[in-house]
Amino acid sequence: MHRTISLNFNVVLEGQLELILDSGEKRILNRGDSAIQRAINHAWRNVSSTAWARMVAVPIPAEAIQICDKKLEGTGIPGMNSS
Repeated sequence: MHRTISLNFNVVLEGQLELILDSGEKRILNRGDSAIQRAINHAWRNVSSTAWARMVAVPIPAEAIQICDKKLEGTGIPGMNSS
């Protein structure tokens, strides 16, 4: 799982993807479905073991979310900038 400090617009272009949240909640997204996320800990999984899944993600920089006196930091994706 990872969290980025950004507002993300995600659209499934082909196949089926599962969006997994750190709460354990899961959602299946099909071609044409979208998900909008802001600084949530999440992961994506291709539902099929044989077919490709493709998505486009448009991240927009955002201020870090603060809960009480603590800022949520990005956990990033290995090899990518998490800002």
